[in-house]
Amino acid sequence: MASSKATCTAALLLLLAAAAIATPAEASKKTAYWDSVPGGQKMRAAADQDAASTCVGSLLALSPCLSFFRDAGTSSAPEGCCEGLRGIVDADQAVCLCHIVNRTLQRAIGVDIPVDRAFDLISGVCGIALAPPQDFADTCTSNRAAVPPLYACPAPSA
Repeated sequence: MASSKATCTAALLLLLAAAAIATPAEASKKTAYWDSVPGGQKMRAAADQDAASTCVGSLLALSPCLSFFRDAGTSSAPEGCCEGLRGIVDADQAVCLCHIVNRTLQRAIGVDIPVDRAFDLISGVCGIALAPPQDFADTCTSNRAAVPPLYACPAPSA
């Protein structure tokens, strides 16, 4: 069980890292790579299915924002960051941002994401309308069952 959880966590970290650095041309090369690796297509299909029923697909749009969280002195959003955030909110996936408030995203990727800085990025820097930070945070913490999981690992095969 522990190794299955570790494998799933490692796969999530690889997905986030790849999304953070990949250009469209590089992404198609990575797809071709996974198609050539034994079991790679199955892993990619599982990740695609996982993204459809969890928040990992939505939150991958935050990958351009990681440098904003890593550098507390940064006051402007990195290229693509606000567009990614806006996409999450416009797609009615704002509930997935609860993974920032609940710190599940931070624990999964190992990047400190201060909640107050995240809300400043959303409304102050990117100008995206969202519930007031305290109201949003209260909803996230009081209604954790309504938040889709960050990711789900496929059941181990026999």
